[in-house]
Amino acid sequence: MPYYVNPVEEDRCVFVSYAGQMPSVELSAARREANGVLGQRHWNRMLIDVTHLQSIPTPAQLFDQTKAISSEVPCGARVALLVRPDQVQSARLVERVARSNGLFLAYFLDLDKARPWVKPVKVPRQPIGQNWLLELLPRWTLSRSSRATDRSQLEEK
Repeated sequence: MPYYVNPVEEDRCVFVSYAGQMPSVELSAARREANGVLGQRHWNRMLIDVTHLQSIPTPAQLFDQTKAISSEVPCGARVALLVRPDQVQSARLVERVARSNGLFLAYFLDLDKARPWVKPVKVPRQPIGQNWLLELLPRWTLSRSSRATDRSQLEEK
């Protein structure tokens, strides 16, 4: 099997690597397996490493594979494609097709740049007190009273 699907719990990401000669049937099998792991674990991050891939897919194959992955990955998924310098032209096509189909995909030449790109972003949450509605009320009241003052000023003119 010239591909590996490796779920990484810590990053909540599936790493897929291809090696050697890969016919379209095996590319599809790897894609389905990786998407199955994403769906099963409710993740939405994937890193695909094609730097050891020896076969060069035709533009039509790239187009078909990209459309398929775009339609199969979870909504809002983020996919990083790791390529060699000689694969950049194909990677640009893949990125363009994926994005036009709603998939957030970017290609990288460096694993150290691709890994952080697919890591989940932790957004700090502001703690809300128990009286959060009361905290908003003075601002709402102030904005209403300023609007009322503005209206009365307009009517006077």
